[in-house]
Amino acid sequence: MNTVISDEILHAFVDGELDVDDSEKLVARMREDAELKQRVCALRSLQNMVRLAYAEPPVTVGGKALAAPRRQLMQRCAFGCLILVAGLSGGWALRSLESPAVAGVSVPVIGGFQAVSLTREADPNRVMLHLDSAAPDRMEAALDRAEQLLDEAEREGRAMQLEIVANSHGINLMRAGVSPHAARMARMTQRHANLQWVACSQTIARFTGEGQHVELLPVARAAPTAIGEIVTRLQQGWTYVRV
Repeated sequence: MNTVISDEILHAFVDGELDVDDSEKLVARMREDAELKQRVCALRSLQNMVRLAYAEPPVTVGGKALAAPRRQLMQRCAFGCLILVAGLSGGWALRSLESPAVAGVSVPVIGGFQAVSLTREADPNRVMLHLDSAAPDRMEAALDRAEQLLDEAEREGRAMQLEIVANSHGINLMRAGVSPHAARMARMTQRHANLQWVACSQTIARFTGEGQHVELLPVARAAPTAIGEIVTRLQQGWTYVRV
């Protein structure tokens, strides 16, 4: 009997973090296993949503951020993919949302960035910001957006949970001796008890395999994969924003 492939391994494969030999073995297995192929396709669809659906900045008209027609089409596909992923992972009850409600889910704008939520309304009190780049403007945007959201929640008396999830070169934000924002992140963590910094373990392993020394800042923790963390939080009702 074939060994069941764990979600963690599939997340690593889709995230491009699995080594070549293991990737080739998985591809060979997929040729003979339709169910495994379906699982991989669902996760790859999520990856495409993460990387492509928000590749362009929001279109601003009259001070409001609007989605371009092409992006609206991608977003509809993205919601379908997210629902498929959630259903395959078994942790989300599809019966909790009727089909018309799913079809009519809107894409909210949080702090100028478009967001994705599996619920009928985006939860402003549980937000994850996704960073996959070490570009200085992207790092600063993630921190600025996090502070803005947390400060607004504090002024309004809301208890907010916020995560910054980093993979690829985005984990440089959370690396000791590498991050240019370590002091600011420490201050933010001290001020906001419900702020978490999450780095992708598969990215850490890849960087380590390339000969880099990777040590996370004390404020950060590691998750098995970035995509796994994103899927889990979406299933829990969190709102996803790619910075």
